[in-house]
Amino acid sequence: MVIDEMVRTLSQYPNGTFLRLSWDCESFVIDGILDTIYETDNGADEGSKEYQEFYACAIQIKHIIKSSENRTLALNSLIEISINNQPTRIELSNGKVIWPIYSSPNDTPLQTSTH
Repeated sequence: MVIDEMVRTLSQYPNGTFLRLSWDCESFVIDGILDTIYETDNGADEGSKEYQEFYACAIQIKHIIKSSENRTLALNSLIEISINNQPTRIELSNGKVIWPIYSSPNDTPLQTSTH
């Protein structure tokens, strides 16, 4: 199983690291704490064609900044981010963007391998 670039980036930070995560052009934004990184799968039968294993990261929600989606999330609950629920932006408490990774300001995010 190969670790995708987003989880590889997050694995460089210790558990307890503050993160601000945004999805869908900032229509959903939370502040959270990096809880743990773990192996998981998509719930399909292991022998099926749809079966997929991947790494995921649990984030403890500390503040819901913006939520225009129909999500029922509670403070201090965990949200899983992975290749199946990948934020469009992750930044540290100092504002440094750690995801997506750009090679220069005018580039688009680097393509990541999920296989």
